[in-house]
Amino acid sequence: MQLRRSNTMKRASEFAMVRKAGQSEAGRFLILSTAPLPTPGEHSRFGIITTRRIGHAVLRNLLRRRVREILREHGAPLENGLYVVIVVRNRAAMTDYAGLEKDFCKLLARHQQKLEKSATCSNA
Repeated sequence: MQLRRSNTMKRASEFAMVRKAGQSEAGRFLILSTAPLPTPGEHSRFGIITTRRIGHAVLRNLLRRRVREILREHGAPLENGLYVVIVVRNRAAMTDYAGLEKDFCKLLARHQQKLEKSATCSNA
């Protein structure tokens, strides 16, 4: 999956809408929030939140780069039709890339299960 600059979220209103109206999954190091795009079929738009509580700018940027790389590797199920916001929690500063990757994969699996469950409930 490629992350293009045109597929990033920049407005605070977009972030707030996803956090308020979307579905969230909380993990040990990350929080994954998603909401459907107004026009289905478009490429997803991604946003990563790292607060100052995590630490200094170098650490926040390192965590953002790690999350972007994880999205490139494992984010294919989130590729079309979603706003995606990933919040990096304070504990993420204490872990390595493998820990973040494992946490993201768990969150993604839980998210997929929720989507499948809601699809079967709406068809019944």
